[in-house]
Amino acid sequence: MEKLIIAGAGPAGVSAALYATRLGITPLVIHNGAGALEKAVKIENYYGLPEVISGKELYENGLDQLRALQVPIIQEELVSVAYDGNYTVNTAFHTYQAKALILATGARRNKLTLKEAKKYEGSGISYCAVCDAFFYRGKAVAVLGNGEYALHEAKVLEPLASKVTILTNGQIPTFEKEALGSILVDTGTLSMAGGETVLKWIAFEDGRKLPVDGLFVALGTAGSTDIARKLGLIIQENHIMIEADTSTALPGFFAAGDCTGGMLQIAKAVYEGALAGTKAVDYLKKTHH
Repeated sequence: MEKLIIAGAGPAGVSAALYATRLGITPLVIHNGAGALEKAVKIENYYGLPEVISGKELYENGLDQLRALQVPIIQEELVSVAYDGNYTVNTAFHTYQAKALILATGARRNKLTLKEAKKYEGSGISYCAVCDAFFYRGKAVAVLGNGEYALHEAKVLEPLASKVTILTNGQIPTFEKEALGSILVDTGTLSMAGGETVLKWIAFEDGRKLPVDGLFVALGTAGSTDIARKLGLIIQENHIMIEADTSTALPGFFAAGDCTGGMLQIAKAVYEGALAGTKAVDYLKKTHH
C-alpha cells in the first residue's frame, strides 16, 4: 500500500511529486510517456529557459529530477481507478493501492470522428462501461479502440452483454488476444453510425453493417476524464471540476494540469501540480497521521 500515487509525469505530475517528496512523503509515479508535451517542438515562453527547448527534453528533465530524489517511477498504461476508502489503480499489467491519488494525466486529444455518431450520444453511444453496462444487459454492444483501455472496457461489458465486439477502425490491436475470452474483434474501417432515434448499427467502409445496441468509445489510453467519470466526479466541458485547492468530491483525490481545463500551459500545470502535491500531503498527515 502506497501513501500517495501520482498518475502522470508531465509538468503537473512531476511538480506534484517534487513538492510531496520535499514535504516528507515520497509518492509512486505511474506514467505512460510524455503525452501532449512530446508534440511541443519548441518551448520558448516558460520562465527560466532562455534557450529554446523541446517538450521531449523538458519531459526527460522532469524525470531526471525525480530520479535524483529517488522517487519510484513506473511506466505502464493506466486503465482504471477504483475507490473503497483507498484507491486501487489498475494498469495494463499490475494493480497498485494508495491512500491518496493525484491525477495528472493530461487532457484527451482523441476524438470520435465516426459520421453521424454525435447524435447518438446518450442514446446508444457511451464513454463509460462501468457507468452504463447495466443498461445493455442481454444486448449486443461494441467497443471502439485498439489498446488495453478498449480491452478493459470490453471485459467490463462481457458478463452482461449478449455479444461484445471490439472495433479497431483499421488499427492493429495492441492488446493480448489471449485475454479476449468470448469478446470478438473486427479490424474493419468504420464509416458511419445509424438508427432512427437510437443507435442500431455501425457501418464499415466495405459495406458491411454490424447490428449493435450500444457503442462504448475507448480510443487510445484511458484519459483523465474517463477515470474521473467512472468515479462519479463532476465533468464539465470534458474537464474535471476541482476546488481551488485541486481537491475533488472524493477524499484524497486531487487533479492537476490539462485535465482540469483552463489555460493548457506548462506554467498552469506546474502551479496546480505543486498545489496538489502540497494538499495531498496535508490530507495524508491529517487523516493517516
